[in-house]
Amino acid sequence: MAFIRIKTGPNKGKVFEIRDNVITIGRDESQTIQVLDQGVSRAHAEIFRLGEMCFVRDLNSTNGTYVNNVKVTEESLKHSDELLIGTTICAFEDKPGAPPTDVDLEAPSLDNDPRIETTTVEIKVDKTRKVEAALGREITSRNLTVIHDVSKILSSGKDLTASLRSALERVSTAVGSDHGYLFLLDRATGRLVQRAAVEQGDIGAEKMSRTIVKRIMSTGMPLLTTDATLDDRFMLSESVVLKKIKSVCAAPVMMGDHTEGLLYFHAAKLNTSLRVEDLELVSAAGLQISMALTISQLGDRIRGSMYSTIRALVSAMEFIDPKTQGHAERVAQYCVAIGQQMNLPAEELHRLRLAALLHDVGKLAAHQSSAGMSKEGKEVHITVGEKILAGIEGFEEVIVGVRFHHERADGSGFPNKVKNADTPPLARIIILANHFDNVCTGYTGKPMAPKDAVQAIAAEGGKLFDDDVVKALVVCHRSGTLYEGVRGVAL
Repeated sequence: MAFIRIKTGPNKGKVFEIRDNVITIGRDESQTIQVLDQGVSRAHAEIFRLGEMCFVRDLNSTNGTYVNNVKVTEESLKHSDELLIGTTICAFEDKPGAPPTDVDLEAPSLDNDPRIETTTVEIKVDKTRKVEAALGREITSRNLTVIHDVSKILSSGKDLTASLRSALERVSTAVGSDHGYLFLLDRATGRLVQRAAVEQGDIGAEKMSRTIVKRIMSTGMPLLTTDATLDDRFMLSESVVLKKIKSVCAAPVMMGDHTEGLLYFHAAKLNTSLRVEDLELVSAAGLQISMALTISQLGDRIRGSMYSTIRALVSAMEFIDPKTQGHAERVAQYCVAIGQQMNLPAEELHRLRLAALLHDVGKLAAHQSSAGMSKEGKEVHITVGEKILAGIEGFEEVIVGVRFHHERADGSGFPNKVKNADTPPLARIIILANHFDNVCTGYTGKPMAPKDAVQAIAAEGGKLFDDDVVKALVVCHRSGTLYEGVRGVAL
C-alpha cells in the first residue's frame, strides 16, 4: 500500500493513499493536498501510479519540486523518499497491508483543524520574562529560540570571526552534534576554508565527507542523512567509508544567488541521528550567517570607500607642507601595529586608524608650517581639527586623536596639559606614534634611526608616554610589525 505522509506544516500527520487517481499538490483549494505556503505554486506537483510504481511530476512550479533534496522534473519514488514542496516535507511510504487509519483523500480544512486554536501565536523565548497579558496561545519553540540567540550573536557588533564561532557553538549544542564546521569560499583561491569548528568526543578526527560537501556546494540545497553508510547517495563514497560518517545535517551559506560556503554537523553516536527539525534549524542558521556576511561585506566596501576619501583629504592637506608627506599614513600604520600588539578588538582598531589618519586635519585651515609656528600657532590646528570633525556623526571617538595628540603623560604637552590618567587609551597610542614619526623623519629636529628613536622613547616611558604603549612599541619594533607597509622611514 503506497501513500504520502505529511511530516511538517499545518497538514502534519495527514496521510493520502495513492490509488488510480492522480494526487495533486499546490496552494489552490482545488488541489488534493492544499499547501498554504508562499513558496508553493497554485498547481505545484502531482503524484500518480503506473502499475506497481509511483511517480512525482513537477508542474512547472516557480520554486521546483525536490526528492531527497535533489530538484526533479519527474522521478520514480521508493520507500522512505522525502519530497520537499516549498517548506513542507512529505514522506513516500510503500508498505504491504492495510493503509493507516488516518488516510484522507480530501483537502484538509484549516477551519476545522482542532490543533489550530488561534491565529495569534506568541513565541516564548525568555522564560524569565514576565508578560502581563498574552496575545494568544503561548508556545515554546527550540528552533525559534536558537535562531533568536544566533541573531543576537551575529548582530552584537563583536569581531565577526568570534561571532561566527559562537553561533556555530549555539547551533551545534542545540542539534546535539559531535562535530560542527563552518566553511567559506576563499575568493582568492576558490577553495573552501574552515572558518570555525566545534568538536566533542573524538577531537581532531575530522568527520567531514567531501562528497556531501561537494553536493551542498553544487546544489545549494540543505541535506540530511540519518546514516551516510546506509544512504544510497553516499554509501560508496571513500570519505564516508574511511571516516565512518554517520548522521549528517548540512546547509548552504549563500551570498546573493551564489553558494559561498556551508554549515556542516555530524552526529557520531550509534543511538543519535540528526532529524528533520535539526535540518530546519541548520538551514535557518545558514540564512542568518548569510545575512551577517552580506552586511559585513557591504560594511567593508563602505569602509574602503571612506578610507579612500580620507586619504585624498589627507594628501591635499600634506601638499601644503611637503615635510609632512606620508606622515598621517605612517602614524596610522604605527598605531594599528601597536593596537594589535595590545590586543585591541577590530572595531577599536578601526577607530584608532581613522583618528590617526585625521589627527592633523586642522592643518587644512591652519596651513602654516608647524616648524615655523609659535606654540599658540601650533594649537590652532588642534582647535580647527576638532571643529572640522565635530560635524561628522559617529566621529566622537575619532576626535580624541585630534584633541590629545600633542599631550604628554606628565602634563607637559599642549594645549590642555592633560596627564596620562585623563587621556583616553586610543589617544595615548596616537600621541606616541605621532612623536615617533616626527623624530624618525626629523620633522622637529635632526632625523633619528628608528632603533635610536625607540631607545630614546623607552627611556622616557612612564614620564612622557604611557608605559604600556611604550612596551608595545618596543615589541613591534623588534618583531618588525611596526614597519610593515610603512614608507618614508629609513630603517
